[in-house]
Amino acid sequence: MGGERWSKERATQWYANQPWLVGCNFLPSSAINQLAMWQADTFDPETIDRELGWAESIGFNTVRVYLHDLPWSEDRDGYFKRIDEFLSIAEKHKISTLMVIFDGVWDPDPQSGLQRPPRAGVHNSGWVQSPGRVLLADPKKQDQLKPYVTDLVTHFANDERIVIWDLFNEPDNPNTSSYGPLELDNKDEVAAQLTRKAFGWARSVNPSQPLTVGVWRGPAWDNLKDLNLVHQAALELSDVISYHDYGTPEAMQARIDELRKYGRPLICTEYMARGHGSTFETILPILKNEKVGAYCWGLVDGKSQTKYPWSTWQTPILGEPELWHHDIFNTDGSPYRQKEVSLIKELTSSESNGDEK
Repeated sequence: MGGERWSKERATQWYANQPWLVGCNFLPSSAINQLAMWQADTFDPETIDRELGWAESIGFNTVRVYLHDLPWSEDRDGYFKRIDEFLSIAEKHKISTLMVIFDGVWDPDPQSGLQRPPRAGVHNSGWVQSPGRVLLADPKKQDQLKPYVTDLVTHFANDERIVIWDLFNEPDNPNTSSYGPLELDNKDEVAAQLTRKAFGWARSVNPSQPLTVGVWRGPAWDNLKDLNLVHQAALELSDVISYHDYGTPEAMQARIDELRKYGRPLICTEYMARGHGSTFETILPILKNEKVGAYCWGLVDGKSQTKYPWSTWQTPILGEPELWHHDIFNTDGSPYRQKEVSLIKELTSSESNGDEK
C-alpha cells in the first residue's frame, strides 16, 4: 500500500533540518503559463538561469514551481529531462524547488502547443488548470492521472533538489471573476476526490519529500467540520501544512494561530499582494519570527502580467499600474522597489542557514 502520512514527529524533525524556506512562486518572464514553461519549443533555460540568479542575489533559497500533466502525456522523457535541467539550474543558485503537480486556478480547458499571447493589461491571462475540467469532472477519468503522478514522484522521489511536493494548488477555486461560467458546479466535490487520490498515489511510492495541499479560503481553519471537502482533505492528509494568505498582517497572524493547532510545520506558499496590505515590509518579518516558510507570489514582471491586480479581469489597465500587485524585478533585473529588495536581503542574510530554529 506504500507509505503513510508522516507523523508529527517526523514532519517536525524534517523541518528542523531545513533552513528557513524563503523564496517565491516562479515562472520565467518569457512564459505565460506552465505549458509554455515546460514544452520543448518554449522551454527557456537561459531566462530561468538569469532570473534565478536574481532570486539568489536577494537571499531566496527556494522556489515554488508549477508542473502540468499534458507535457508528460505527450513527451514523457523530454519533460523529465527539462525538469531535471531546471532543478540543476536552481541547485546551481543554491535554490531548492517545491513542485506543484495539479492546479485548480484560471483556464479550465488547457491545450498543448503554442500558447496564446497575454491579454493587454490583464492579470495572469494565460494561466491554465491541470487537469482540465473534462478529466476533473469524471472520477473514472481522474484515474487516468495515476500513472502520471506515480511516474513523476517515483522519478524524483529521492531527489534532494526537491524540497516538498504540493499535490494540488487551490483545487476548489471557482474562478468566479474570470472563468466562473465554465467551472464545474460540483468542483469542491470532484476536486476533493482527486486530492485524496493524489495523496494516495504519491504516497504509494514513498517519496523522501513531504506531501502537502494548501488551504486558502473559508472560515477559521482550526475547526475541520466548518470547512469544505477540499480543505478537510488538505488538513487531514498533508505531512506539512501549507496555506495562502494575501491579507493584512492581522489576517496572516490569525491564520498562523489557527493552523498551529495541527502541530505540524507551516509553509505559506502564497502571500504578497501590495494593494491588499500584504507586503514584504508587513508580512515577511512575521513569517520569519514564526518560523513559517515563505513563498511570495512572483519574481519578475513578464508574460503572466501579475504586476496587474486581480480586478483587471473586469477592468484591464493599459500601461503601467499605479501599484504593482505582485513581482519584485523588472525584466532587466532592476528592482521594482529598492527598499523591498534591501529588506529581503536583510532578513535572509541574518538567517543562519538552519542553525537558528
